[in-house]
Amino acid sequence: MDISLLRTFLEVSKTRHFGQAADNLYLTQSAVSSRIKQLEDLVGAPLFLRQRHNIMLTIAGERLIPHAENLLASWQLALQDVGLHEQQEMHLSLGGISNLWGTFLQSALPKIAESFPLLSIRTKINSHVELTQALIGNRLDMAVLLDPPNISELKTTRIGQIELALVSNKEGIKFGEIDELGYIFVDWGTAFNLKHAKLFKKPVTPTLHTEQSQIALEFLLTNGGAAFLPLSQLATYLEEKQLYLVEGVKPVKRSVYAVYSKNSPDHLYIKQIIELLNEVELKPEAVLQPTE
Repeated sequence: MDISLLRTFLEVSKTRHFGQAADNLYLTQSAVSSRIKQLEDLVGAPLFLRQRHNIMLTIAGERLIPHAENLLASWQLALQDVGLHEQQEMHLSLGGISNLWGTFLQSALPKIAESFPLLSIRTKINSHVELTQALIGNRLDMAVLLDPPNISELKTTRIGQIELALVSNKEGIKFGEIDELGYIFVDWGTAFNLKHAKLFKKPVTPTLHTEQSQIALEFLLTNGGAAFLPLSQLATYLEEKQLYLVEGVKPVKRSVYAVYSKNSPDHLYIKQIIELLNEVELKPEAVLQPTE
């Protein structure tokens, strides 16, 4: 199998345009068409329906996409593994949802590198679903999640807890006043969203919806409003009276989990890394400076 055929197929499926795919891959359009024809001959089925101003995936094309992505990811991992510096023993691919990277994983990376100097690390930011699929497909060694999957092939270990407090840029705000003030919704996972739905008995249209607490914090400091953010991220702003706790709303506690395959080889240092993450405080090492 020529890996370039799969890479070309994925680019055409993404752009839905042979010319655009050719530009992105630095190829001629005829070369792209030739590669797609070769791949169709290999799989024994047409992959695209070609119309004048529209290119659509066939059923076979839709089915090929996840396999092509897995094959390319596995090939990339193989190249990285084979190409490791002779002083490095192993490569670790570590994934996490964006909120956990911003909350503590980013600051944990230097500690992992310092503790395991022979380990080469690759990071990935994605959704719970995508990270779980990557774990099952062996494209990821370990993921740090808020909502761990209940899948027999995967092992889950609790590594800590974060507290999410509802804060506002105005002092003395009560819960019932949030809608008028402007609500910033930060997606903290399924379990949080269920508690959130019970708390907000009436639907509230957010002024901003984001999966990143850092974006929410910057928006809150600049534009005002209210949002659920990690207490560990808020100490400076509460002390400086840049932000205030919303009255009558208790912090929501969320457990953080490390998830990995039960068949992970011992030389990946998975268990030792989990022990280290257990010791790392779940908070960012750098925060925004309070506004003047």
